[in-house]
Amino acid sequence: MSQKHPEMVALNADVVGYSRLIADDLETTTATMDVFHELVGRRIEENAGQLVNFVGDNFMAVFDGAIEAMRAAVAITTDVESMNARVPDSSKMRFRIGMDVGPVTASADDYFGDALNIAARIQAIAPPGGISVSGRVYRALDEPALRFRPIGRQRLKNIPEEVDVYEFADLPGDGSAPSAPTGLRLESPIVAVLPIHADSVEGTVRATAEMLRTDLIHRLTRMPQLRVIDAKTGLSGDGATEGARYVIETGVHQFGDDVRIYSNVFDVTSMNIVKSHKWNAKAADLFGLSDEFADEVARALEVDVIVGEPAGLYADLDDPVAIEQVYLGWYHLTAGTPEDWAKSLSYFDKVARTHPDKPYGHALLAFSNWMGASSGWARDREEVLGRAREQARVALAAGDQTGMAKTVEAAVLMSQGHGEQALQMREEVEIQRPTCDATYGVEGSVRRYLGQWEQAVELTDTAMRLTGVNKPWYPTVKACSLLMGGRVEQAATTAEMVLEHQPRNLEALLVLTAAQVELGSDRRARATADLVRERFPAVDVEAWLEASPYQDQASVERWRKDLTAAGLMSAE
Repeated sequence: MSQKHPEMVALNADVVGYSRLIADDLETTTATMDVFHELVGRRIEENAGQLVNFVGDNFMAVFDGAIEAMRAAVAITTDVESMNARVPDSSKMRFRIGMDVGPVTASADDYFGDALNIAARIQAIAPPGGISVSGRVYRALDEPALRFRPIGRQRLKNIPEEVDVYEFADLPGDGSAPSAPTGLRLESPIVAVLPIHADSVEGTVRATAEMLRTDLIHRLTRMPQLRVIDAKTGLSGDGATEGARYVIETGVHQFGDDVRIYSNVFDVTSMNIVKSHKWNAKAADLFGLSDEFADEVARALEVDVIVGEPAGLYADLDDPVAIEQVYLGWYHLTAGTPEDWAKSLSYFDKVARTHPDKPYGHALLAFSNWMGASSGWARDREEVLGRAREQARVALAAGDQTGMAKTVEAAVLMSQGHGEQALQMREEVEIQRPTCDATYGVEGSVRRYLGQWEQAVELTDTAMRLTGVNKPWYPTVKACSLLMGGRVEQAATTAEMVLEHQPRNLEALLVLTAAQVELGSDRRARATADLVRERFPAVDVEAWLEASPYQDQASVERWRKDLTAAGLMSAE
């Protein structure tokens, strides 16, 4: 006779690299698994769970509560890590653990339900030695002391709906290392370095050519703004470049004693060449060119890929110092703190002062001022919005062709409640620069304030696809639109991912607070509200809400109700 349980937590675990361990040392691996069987059974029993099965290197367990399942998972992982401390690296074993919660049916000694299948799929993408849970488990825990990393919405094998996934952040060993998300990406751009083309060169030159590529990879991995893939095969090779936004193709051609080296950076989304370099050298001098080659490609990536905008829009400044200031200004602006925002203003101001007749410094000042006003970093929001519009008009008078100035004017109009005028100006920007990410981001923000939530989400998604730069203001708008459009779980995950990169993003904090209230995660909501007060002691949340140009008063009241419930606003 079967028994239905309305809600149980399913835990699935699997040993990483079990086949290799068996092949390397069958006897030791088998003995270790016997110890694991006993350890796992004891920890599950201690936490009121039931071991469903333990076959080979995989086990499944079910629990009545999320906190019990989490305690068991942490205890097992910690025990295993303690055992690993006594064995060589080649013999270490680590579990991947995944969890989900949902209805479960028990029949004889077996259990059935979607939660068991989803837990197994989450386990498969967990980091070695790590614990990953669904958004449902994360919210059921409702314990701020348990730190998780949001990974985003994941497409899991044979699971029709995408699932929010979180990684537990407080584990010993390899489980503390974050894995690469496949959902929403706010990380730095991924760059894949392809195998070098050197088929026609002689042996010593070929060896040196391979060294050029190796040195380039090492140089790029020292750049924290990038994630680097050493692609062993070409673009069509078994997913070698999967997830990469950019690929680097390098090659060496030899003509007697003369050698030509080239490097092309491609944008995978369009396969357009972002940057191209060529060097001519003697074969005997090729070795000495290695550092210069790696540094020049890396520098191009810093400006063209990481920062993005300066490459195509500000290169005609023809001033290396100004370009460097533009780069530094963008770098600090995306850091997302009031202190970094002030630094960005300083750098952009230097560009405007040294090149007053050119539009770029003024346009960047305009944008940075608007960001400060809209992100809660500025003490006097209206004053800073005024400076943003003033600088935008100066940039337009100087002949701005980047679309930045008009984008800022549209954003300021939006912030002042003139949504329809903002949309009209945004259309002018799209005509000027149809692939500009900011045009879609601004329209998304306008649509959000007009109450057109789904359009806002689609537009901000487009903005994020068009930029290879970490610009958390787009997913911030997306998080807000998801919340107000009723997709509360996605809103919470998106806001958390923004805060991973910009912990002092006021709007993302408020979105997360409201989402946690609506999801019933009261303790997490109060903890997030405490962060708002800690990080923004001078911010009047009521005033912030009143200044937000929502056309629909129901939206304002919804914000007010949620933030009041979290203790951020007066109940009066």
